[in-house]
Amino acid sequence: MFKNIIKKSVFLIAIIFLFYLSYLVKNFQLLLISFCFLLSFCFFFKMINKTFLQTLLTILVAFTIIELTLFFKNYDKIININSKKNLSKHIEYKKTYLGNQPLSGKQYHKIISNGVTEINANYTINKNNFRHTPSINDLVKTKRLNFFGGSLTFGWGLNDDETLPYLTQDYLKKWNINNYALPGYGMHQMLAHIEKDTGVIGDINIAVIYDAHIPRATCKRDFTFGTPKYIFNKKKEIIRSGYCNFGFIDILPLPNIFGLIIKRSQIKILIDKIYVRKSLYNDKNIELFLGIVKRINEIILNNEKKFIVGYMSEGTEIDRYILGELKKNNIKIIDLTLDKNNIKNELLDGHPSMEANLKRSLMIWNDLKNTFYE
Repeated sequence: MFKNIIKKSVFLIAIIFLFYLSYLVKNFQLLLISFCFLLSFCFFFKMINKTFLQTLLTILVAFTIIELTLFFKNYDKIININSKKNLSKHIEYKKTYLGNQPLSGKQYHKIISNGVTEINANYTINKNNFRHTPSINDLVKTKRLNFFGGSLTFGWGLNDDETLPYLTQDYLKKWNINNYALPGYGMHQMLAHIEKDTGVIGDINIAVIYDAHIPRATCKRDFTFGTPKYIFNKKKEIIRSGYCNFGFIDILPLPNIFGLIIKRSQIKILIDKIYVRKSLYNDKNIELFLGIVKRINEIILNNEKKFIVGYMSEGTEIDRYILGELKKNNIKIIDLTLDKNNIKNELLDGHPSMEANLKRSLMIWNDLKNTFYE
């Protein structure tokens, strides 16, 4: 009897350790092994149906073997990819209703690749977990212009005084300009943001987007895990449908750790390559993306404010369709497309440089000075 208790205790401690280790290293295959041991542990209890347990364990073991086979098959590729770059990021995040946002305070972001510093920037994050835009002057600000978007608008890899919102102040000196962009941000997050707090809506609201925002807004990217999810209802109206959770129960805001581990599943990666990536830009996703943008426009107009889409085009058929649909719905567009062949417009990792933001701030000014600016 005593030996049996010790055996169970050791088994249980091993299971707890395996689960903790899978959490620590964010390893999906190790998580599966942990569940295999957990199911094996259940055989100690007589009240549990052994046939059911055996069936469940057989399925899980088979699944685990497939995962491990794919993992070790791709192991050299994983190691080679990781060894090509020595990445060092010092950005801390917190979970919010929008997903992940940087912690308030000073954030230091440095990336070194093959001994070369690609990014070395400081981010100042406000208490609302959005990026601070330092005021360029001491003039009294009577109106607000808000920027929304992803890392391009956030200013990934740039200091506070090199971002698009900051540089736009050169032309709009009497405007309070806010940066509500976030790395990986999509239009579904902008919609959730203004739905929760219409007070955040400025006199002018510019969403800087391009076609990559389509799979973000439709929960088709790994980094959208835990972000707000929207769907069409039977009346073709955009409604909230919980959270993007890789197809799991979407009513719950699952902790980000689930997303970090699940996205490392080799089976999931394989399915994504074969099926999901082919459907990132299908008609259904494009229409949902446009529906979200249209809903944003409706809310802003209902609050008697202005909404503008700053669009970066690649000149593709998808770009032409999106721009055509926005025009049909009388949504104002500013073309923010720059020459992709000009290397001065990009940092080494592909994000916009300060020079690109200078050009785009002038584009915005040239448009606004003839319409909304007073």
